[in-house]
Amino acid sequence: MANFVYFVLCGTLMGTWVVHIPAIEERVGISHATLGSLLVLLGLGAFTGMQIAGRLADRLGARVVLPVVGVLSSMAAVLPGLPRDPWTLAGALLVFGFCNGCLDVSMNAHAVHVEKAYNRPVMSAFHAMFSVGGVIASLAGAGAASAGMSPAAGMGAVGTVGIVTALASARGLLPTAPT
Repeated sequence: MANFVYFVLCGTLMGTWVVHIPAIEERVGISHATLGSLLVLLGLGAFTGMQIAGRLADRLGARVVLPVVGVLSSMAAVLPGLPRDPWTLAGALLVFGFCNGCLDVSMNAHAVHVEKAYNRPVMSAFHAMFSVGGVIASLAGAGAASAGMSPAAGMGAVGTVGIVTALASARGLLPTAPT
């Protein structure tokens, strides 16, 4: 099912940020404590995105919203790799968190429809695919670092693949009716 792909995508995009944290932290010149403070913005952005995407999925249907937020989240994946100062990193994390929150709630909303269609529990399998995305991100991050790529280049490459993946997978999503 196409929805599995979106769970892998979400895990890959978030994992791509995590893999590059040490390099980004060093380039921006911040301490672990400052990074910890900035991560609040990632969560705040995610929370806000979840609220908005949940309402959009209810209104338009998860099948419509999911590919759009998959593309937006993939585009936003490069943002934390670009900043050279704490303020722009703060903004990048807020936007990335927002887009990732939108993707998270949309893929889960669609997964509910898929689970109903299967007529058996499959939600845990979807969440396992998020972890597969984390493995993909760690391998891609290690490969990018060993090839001498900057965090922005590595994250941008993953984001580009994510855009193509989100668009290509959209056709396989189950129809969902707005509520």
